[in-house]
Amino acid sequence: MKQRGKKLLYLTIITLVVTVSALGCAGLFQHRLIFFPDRLDKDEDLSWTGASEEVFVTTEDGARIHGLFFEAPRKSRGVVLYFHGNAGSVASWYQVALRLNHHDVDVFLVDYRTYGKSRGDLSEQGLYFDGEATYQYLIDRGYAPEEIVVHGRSLGGAVATWVTKKYPVGGLILETPFTDLPSLARDLYRIGLPQRLFRFRFDNLSRASDIDAPTWVVHGTEDGIVPLEHGRQVYEELPEAWKFTVIDGGGHNDLMSFEEYSRDLISFYDLILAP
Repeated sequence: MKQRGKKLLYLTIITLVVTVSALGCAGLFQHRLIFFPDRLDKDEDLSWTGASEEVFVTTEDGARIHGLFFEAPRKSRGVVLYFHGNAGSVASWYQVALRLNHHDVDVFLVDYRTYGKSRGDLSEQGLYFDGEATYQYLIDRGYAPEEIVVHGRSLGGAVATWVTKKYPVGGLILETPFTDLPSLARDLYRIGLPQRLFRFRFDNLSRASDIDAPTWVVHGTEDGIVPLEHGRQVYEELPEAWKFTVIDGGGHNDLMSFEEYSRDLISFYDLILAP
């Protein structure tokens, strides 16, 4: 029995050492577990996306952020500042902008630093600088704050809540948002990680109560990346929550294909933006 007890003790110690080492690596390299950017050459032609023009803006910390601007085919009633998810680039997200265009809105589709043609040092605060600079670009272009709808998709929701907490906007759309990154990791992997190991927090939940803008939250019941309950918790903290649209059978990447999505998107635009 003593020998067996020693073996169990050794096994426990080895397990702890391996776990701590793995968590240390996760803390050091977790950006590789979160961000999956597609890089684009700075001279690559993107006219095939249907964008009206390419835009470059400089952030507070000197990063150079790239985006595609899509003018509405008819008279525009406002602009959507779109922050996409954690993978790809504007070259893979452009179809979203084209679909939104059909609702008589201009769309500014943004790539974060290290994505597409955007350049800069990757950090959580850096992504927030990207959001602030692209918002300011729209103001400088002549849009009034009430004409701007900020739309954040998954990871982009964290940039969207940051911008909307700091600056006045007409409305906010959060598509498949999570509460915060440590909580999402706990729910996905069923393991509690020390908070100090997380370089990125992206805390939507704590910011939600300070957002002073009508907000639509949309989530799918079959989302295998961000559980539905995350969207519900964020929605319940919003002072000006407009609607929580739960799409039965909706996953993480297909909500735009559902009729309920289009219906409520149009209703939200009609609420926020003048005809």
